[in-house]
Amino acid sequence: MSLEPKLGNGFLLGVVLTELSVFYYAIMVWFKKPDITRDEIFTYHKSSQIRTIVIVFSILIVIEGVLFHYVIQLWSDIAAWIFTVLNIYALLYMAGFYNSASFLPHVVNKNKLIIRLGYQSSIELDLRNIESINKAEQRGIGDKVPKETYYSLLNIDSPQYALFLKEPVLMKGSYGRKKYVNTVIFRSDEPDEMINRINLARDQQSSEKA
Repeated sequence: MSLEPKLGNGFLLGVVLTELSVFYYAIMVWFKKPDITRDEIFTYHKSSQIRTIVIVFSILIVIEGVLFHYVIQLWSDIAAWIFTVLNIYALLYMAGFYNSASFLPHVVNKNKLIIRLGYQSSIELDLRNIESINKAEQRGIGDKVPKETYYSLLNIDSPQYALFLKEPVLMKGSYGRKKYVNTVIFRSDEPDEMINRINLARDQQSSEKA
């Protein structure tokens, strides 16, 4: 909120917020514990392949960084160190992404539903805007995600549920990416319990309205 008057509410603000998130979740949260004890909180990182992907890519980044640093150094010391700094940033991004998946769970409260994929993307919607909830169709890794769909999981993970919305809702991604979607596909460590909680909240809204 303090940055918005100076940077606007567009791409530049998104870039700055993403960079702050990277360093915060990569460095600052190691001494904190995620608050996942509340009933409306639902994690998604425990059964996901996020940890495996982060470990594998981090190892590849380190190996690539060491090898290419010495190769590029034969041509230019400055270019070699620029490449190394970029690799260090990539490691911070991977560590931050894993930690953010732990600290930014899905949330189901009385009126709102928040679906996230770490700090990479999120969507907040009114429960009354949900038209229906179905089991998600399985898709191949190379299959293209429809433009109006928010795919809140890694491509190598299996989707569990799909939310079909009455009205499009704005999905916010890292580095200022935004788009309106009418379908939300996600997974959870406790998918059935999460769906039950969503339906219970929707029923309570309907009862109050009646």
